[in-house]
Amino acid sequence: MKMFQTSWINGSLSLRIPKKNIDSVITSRDLPTLGQPLELVQKALEKPLGCPPIKDAVRSTSQVVLLVTDTMADKMGPPHNIGPYLLSRFNDAGVPDKKITVVHAPGMHGHGGAKQRFGHGWLHRVKYVEHHPHREEDLVFVGTTSMGTPVWVNKAVAEADYVLGVGGCAPSLFGWHGGAGIILPGVAGRDTIRHNHTYILMDRPICGWGPGNPQREDVQNAGDLAGFKMKIDFTANTVFAGYHRVEWPTAVEYCQEQTMTPIQPADIYIMGIGASPNLGCLYMSIEMAEQATHENGITILVCSAHEQPDLLEWSESRALQQTLDSTDAWLENTGTTITSGDAHHLDTLARFRLMQLPIPRLAQVLSRREGEPRSTCMSWSHRRAIERGRTMIVTEMGEMQAYSYGFAYATKCFDDALNQAMDTVGTDARIIVNVPLAGVPLPPQNRVKG
Repeated sequence: MKMFQTSWINGSLSLRIPKKNIDSVITSRDLPTLGQPLELVQKALEKPLGCPPIKDAVRSTSQVVLLVTDTMADKMGPPHNIGPYLLSRFNDAGVPDKKITVVHAPGMHGHGGAKQRFGHGWLHRVKYVEHHPHREEDLVFVGTTSMGTPVWVNKAVAEADYVLGVGGCAPSLFGWHGGAGIILPGVAGRDTIRHNHTYILMDRPICGWGPGNPQREDVQNAGDLAGFKMKIDFTANTVFAGYHRVEWPTAVEYCQEQTMTPIQPADIYIMGIGASPNLGCLYMSIEMAEQATHENGITILVCSAHEQPDLLEWSESRALQQTLDSTDAWLENTGTTITSGDAHHLDTLARFRLMQLPIPRLAQVLSRREGEPRSTCMSWSHRRAIERGRTMIVTEMGEMQAYSYGFAYATKCFDDALNQAMDTVGTDARIIVNVPLAGVPLPPQNRVKG
């Protein structure tokens, strides 16, 4: 037997797994430091991928928009000062500060605290805009993607001559962050985002799927319609820059090679999340788990969920309305003020309640745009992954409550769950272990390089 440990409500939980059955163990990697953030950006901009450098792409009369995602704002000011550096690059190319607009591009996440994280000493030089996807007066229609998504984007972006974005590339529920994601959802209109989010209904799980992902192709179409010229993406321990259709696949491939563990789908995937108080921890991890087993495989989720709320008093209609109300609330957050209060917490409760709906009803919810798709898509995605992965859960949550979320088996004892799984798939089962949950599995269908 090989022993693994994961956190639990009163210390740690030991998991004993037969050595002969272990096919692979998912781990995180310690990557070397290749330079400070500003140094990496400077190097990436020397030879951008698939597009000319800034000095050859703009002129003194160009209206320039600099997009920044909600996760990168703290890199723009001190101590990294990427914002002032980029302004200097445009100034050196002949573009004065008065022709540059910085747009915070959070999609549907709101702007809470963003302006402070941008840092001091540079924003005052340019016009600063917060994108609000629900304010139709601030949007411009730029066309329809090949997949039929109508695209509205922020007016400043639509009217710019040159648009550059700063963000990050990493796995996401919809595939991968980065590239033209700073356009859709970053500075897209609410209707555009809603339409795009429903592609999660595709039969193949799209979490962790990079190039070739239809949802991402929709995003890239939107980027081109918006006139998106260059993206700077932080990924793993480096930075890539260039035209998004060239830069983004390169960043995805690098991140896969440097940070993920290649696997062949197994009979059993053991995922040790540990002492998480509730099922909010399932985001992306349960979708990755589904892809780590073959069609008849089993996932064993080890998650205490000891504070999972009882939502029986919540009606379906209340939960759907709450997803709309919460989104409306945090969209009103500004770069200096957070006004949304309990909106995030209430949205989480609503998503938990919707996860208790059967898959056919959740499919109706998404296809009919009931509630807010940015929230309902998570309930659909988690429930589907739980069911298709024939997921068993080791938990402190009540048995009947666990079954209400679609789990195939619920127990407080890991040995019990493992025995049940091996009785089902056979004693020669190939097992992948991700305990404690640390790294990210990379199944064959998601690899940029096969």
